[in-house]
Amino acid sequence: MSEKPRLLCVDDEPDLLTSVKLNLRKRYAVTTAESGSEALALFDTAGDTAPFDAVLSDMRMPEMTGAELLTILRRRYPDVPRLLLSGQSDLDSAIAAINDAKVFRFLTKPCPPETIIESLDEALEQARLRTVERDLLDHTLNGTVSLLTDVLGLVSAGAYSRTMRLKDIVHGLCVALDRPVPWDLDLATMLSQIGVVVLPPGQGDEPVGDIDTRHTQLARELLGNVPRMGPVADMIGHQLDPGPRCTSNDVEDWSNDDLNREILRVAVQFDRLVANGQTRTEARRTLSTSETPPPAFLLGALNRLSTTTEAMVEVAATVDQLGAGMELSADLRLANGSKLAGAGTVLTSTLLVRIRAFAAGSGVAEPIHVLAPSSAAARVARR
Repeated sequence: MSEKPRLLCVDDEPDLLTSVKLNLRKRYAVTTAESGSEALALFDTAGDTAPFDAVLSDMRMPEMTGAELLTILRRRYPDVPRLLLSGQSDLDSAIAAINDAKVFRFLTKPCPPETIIESLDEALEQARLRTVERDLLDHTLNGTVSLLTDVLGLVSAGAYSRTMRLKDIVHGLCVALDRPVPWDLDLATMLSQIGVVVLPPGQGDEPVGDIDTRHTQLARELLGNVPRMGPVADMIGHQLDPGPRCTSNDVEDWSNDDLNREILRVAVQFDRLVANGQTRTEARRTLSTSETPPPAFLLGALNRLSTTTEAMVEVAATVDQLGAGMELSADLRLANGSKLAGAGTVLTSTLLVRIRAFAAGSGVAEPIHVLAPSSAAARVARR
């Protein structure tokens, strides 16, 4: 027999919790909490993995309302369905719960157990379908995007390097904001420079401020024709906007779509400043004093970005010692002197296949001078 879905019920009335648990225990593994803070503590002790499959909360509780609790859980665990139970049927409460907490269902008291069970089953089934869809995206779409990014590395070393930097910045901003990286933002970041493939040879390697910005609109048009990629195309098309869409400094006022777009936009601006010679501190100051600065919560997230990266060391390697992520510090040439890849190119799995094919055929000039993470460089030196 499969395990029962894990349900957290939150209410400040112990008698009601006892009744709910009694009525639902045959179908769900029910845990109870008598306040919003107690409910959050149950989630906090579980780490990154949600300890419950669904949450059912009462609306009116002291210190923290059910809507406030579910709003916090929506940000931390967006895939856990949330249901709100209220003795009030007023429209304002329902609107607040739907807009802020993104509840799956707003139920009014008294609510028969059958109705609660039906609503929970529907919420869990929707969550299951989302999980299946995400698995498909992770194993199929993300694999395709990874291949496209590797191909981008063959066309433009600068665009590929920029993509990898943007990925680190976007992921760092999401960590600083205490939110997971949404799949569409992750894909938009990885595909943000894909339009560079249509630019004249070498133009994608120019300093960031000098790149033909038409590539963003071309990528937007191409991706806009792919089903379910509308949000991704929108983020890519607006990555060079001069200012944010929303002006509020309160993250709660931002829709998910606007927030994702702003994270990518700020990452692009920040990377552009750093790539053109500013330190990270100078880049943050430049953004904060611009005519249209990012919202305060994103500037704060930039201040919390991790700066601990593994040092890169220059080493002389053979073809067999090359690895993905290394960067050529000098042109890579064939045995006959022809250039295969220029200095600054980041080695990808696709490019490594190409290099090894040439090595097995016409031959590649060795040693190959690369910048490698210190741990990888130590392994090369020991061989």
